[in-house]
Amino acid sequence: MLDSMRSTTADIRKLDVAVAAVLSLLGVALMIFNVLEPDDPATEVSVLAVPLFLGVTVPVAWRRVAPLGALAATLIALLVNAALIAGAVRCGVTIPVALLLGFSAASRLDLSRALAALGIALAIGVALVLTDPVFKGLEDLPFILVLMAVPWAIGRLVHSRTRIAADLQARTSELRTARDERARLEVATDRARLSGELDELLQRRLRDLARLAGEGPRSGDAEGTTATLVDIERESRRTLEEMRELVGVLRDDSSHAGTAPQPTLTHLEALLVRAKGAGAGLTVVGNPRTLPVGVELSAYRVVEHLLSALEDSGDVDVRVRFADDALELAVSGPSRRRAGAAIEKARERVQLHSGTLETTTNGKRSQAVASLPVLAGA
Repeated sequence: MLDSMRSTTADIRKLDVAVAAVLSLLGVALMIFNVLEPDDPATEVSVLAVPLFLGVTVPVAWRRVAPLGALAATLIALLVNAALIAGAVRCGVTIPVALLLGFSAASRLDLSRALAALGIALAIGVALVLTDPVFKGLEDLPFILVLMAVPWAIGRLVHSRTRIAADLQARTSELRTARDERARLEVATDRARLSGELDELLQRRLRDLARLAGEGPRSGDAEGTTATLVDIERESRRTLEEMRELVGVLRDDSSHAGTAPQPTLTHLEALLVRAKGAGAGLTVVGNPRTLPVGVELSAYRVVEHLLSALEDSGDVDVRVRFADDALELAVSGPSRRRAGAAIEKARERVQLHSGTLETTTNGKRSQAVASLPVLAGA
């Protein structure tokens, strides 16, 4: 029992230590006033017995971590003290200690150990009735037994409510888990449905594109061929946009990739302002028209890389020229040190379309000119 109490010393709360200290001081003070009589031959024994009364109050510090052991220690200390000092008044401190320990044991222990704690608390009451001169003997025994049993019964009610609260918390956790699982299954079902819609969309769009290509004009009809290619490209763009919407929904929620359409030449002005400020200039020459998706995306990325090779300054110019069979991009501005990596990225983009990229430097100002071939008349 004592080993168990020592092993749980680290879990004792400061409040319980303070309560035990206050009760100990009060108990020792009452013992001194009650048993130390100058003319009493038993004074020498009393002086030795008074500190032993701490055994009744100190176990209160263990009321949360070892309530059953604390009650047993209190009973043993009370019996030892009563054997050494006959006729001393101890109920003023012992009764509150027994009530507090009985409540703590009943509210924290299972039923079998709580019943054992009740038995110890009742034994403390019997010891007080038989040894404390305040009581009139066995006629006060029923009262003291009821007094000891009341906080124990309250403790059992608290224990029951605590257990119900724990069960409710566990049930709530289970319901929350079941709810999350149900939501996950619903999401999985929606993803499967959207996957089917995506497959159906692709099949339908591919049939439409094949039909447009099959119904194209005869060889030599340049205007009809151009119109057919424009229709095919428009349908392809619409297909890509719808696919991106569906894929965006199917993408895992943890993904941070954007679902917005890929940037095109119409986004160059916003890119220029965002990268170099409102003072940067954009000039468009030729006959602006819709170009193949890959060409527009690569043109945007080329300009983006070339801008990163220049200093952050408003003195930056971007020139876009729509030629009959090519798209020319010219970016000039104050050169930046270690700009080689950005220029190489732009060159790789240009080479994907079999284009060219030329760079020149005049003093502190650099210029890069890129040419991307495009289908004539597209």
